[in-house]
Amino acid sequence: MVRRLSFLLALCFIVMLLYFWTPLYGSPEGGYTRVMSPVEAGTAPEPPDPRQPNMEMVWDTAIIRDPSPDLATHGRTGTSGRRIALTFDDGPDPRTTPRVLATLRKYDLKATFFVLGRQVDKRPGLLRRIVEEGHTIGNHTYNHTDMSDLSRKRMRAELRHTQEAVDDALGYHYTMVLMRPPYGNPYLGGSDALPEFQKVAREHRLFPVLWTVDPRDYLLGGHPEDVVRGVVRADETRRKGEKDQVLLLHDTHRQTAYALPQIIDHYERSGRRFADVGELLAEKYAGP
Repeated sequence: MVRRLSFLLALCFIVMLLYFWTPLYGSPEGGYTRVMSPVEAGTAPEPPDPRQPNMEMVWDTAIIRDPSPDLATHGRTGTSGRRIALTFDDGPDPRTTPRVLATLRKYDLKATFFVLGRQVDKRPGLLRRIVEEGHTIGNHTYNHTDMSDLSRKRMRAELRHTQEAVDDALGYHYTMVLMRPPYGNPYLGGSDALPEFQKVAREHRLFPVLWTVDPRDYLLGGHPEDVVRGVVRADETRRKGEKDQVLLLHDTHRQTAYALPQIIDHYERSGRRFADVGELLAEKYAGP
């Protein structure tokens, strides 16, 4: 009797062990496997594409050549190749960012999302989805504040709070090496704050990234066709230069989300190749 009872208890233990073990780690016969996400595991994910440049190494190279490394801050990228980098500002937004992500997944493209810390705090799951689908995250400040109006201390706070929001959302430290100052300032506004801003960017080892193409999608509510026309006009104006371009869009506007497939189709028909912002920076500072 005791022997039978011991056998039954051992059998129950084995069954329970298999019940909890298999969903987490899979069966040796290749059955259903549940892969733990990086957030659950508390570790950073592997880079989505090993061919992508190591941006910390690019920074180390860039700072030797340029005291304030940046991209497209003067309306040009400094690289050639007829490539286009897709960038999105001001999100993540629960109404429109998922549609943008779905389009990028359909075309198998990667983009850079310059996120606001306050939006990340509201929608951490959406931030996780952006990263898990292989896109790059850049710092767009916490409150979308014009950096020209801030002291160096407040500039640091805007950047730091956004980094903290991203880390909290992901459950691990995600090193942001790209940032886009709201309104393009202090680069575009002719502000005296530019030297102070550049010092802060250097302290945080951040590449400020602006744009070369701005269809002003944020002014075209309800008219995706006008967003597409704005992109086409800008592309035709710049086509003779054969330079790489950085496209500014916003994943917070429906007209942009609906226009994105046509924008991608236009660039593909015109022979442009899509590139990551990091790829352009690597070529600018670490290329031949």
